[in-house]
Amino acid sequence: MHSDGDIRDLADDLIDSGVEVINLQDLVNGIDWIANRFKGKICVELDIDRQRITPYGTPADIDDLIRKEVSTLATPQGGLCMIYGLYPGVPLKNVAALMDAMERYMFYYS
Repeated sequence: MHSDGDIRDLADDLIDSGVEVINLQDLVNGIDWIANRFKGKICVELDIDRQRITPYGTPADIDDLIRKEVSTLATPQGGLCMIYGLYPGVPLKNVAALMDAMERYMFYYS
């Protein structure tokens, strides 16, 4: 299931309906909240921030975001996928930082 925006009020209904994979926005819903509601229960396909940090932050901010998301949401058994929608205006250095961070942390539990 894919959903943009704040889905926190729908979380229990989504789990009860049998959703096995959910695509939701990271910072809109909160990384810690996502972990508390979905980690270990269903697969999270995390939509990486494209409104604040990736267009306006520094490469270090982007690395920090990806590291926090992976360390908070991933498990040794899996259950975390990440997706990023690249939109006009994102500096190329930030795109490179995002790709580097995703590669750097993809084997976090290896």
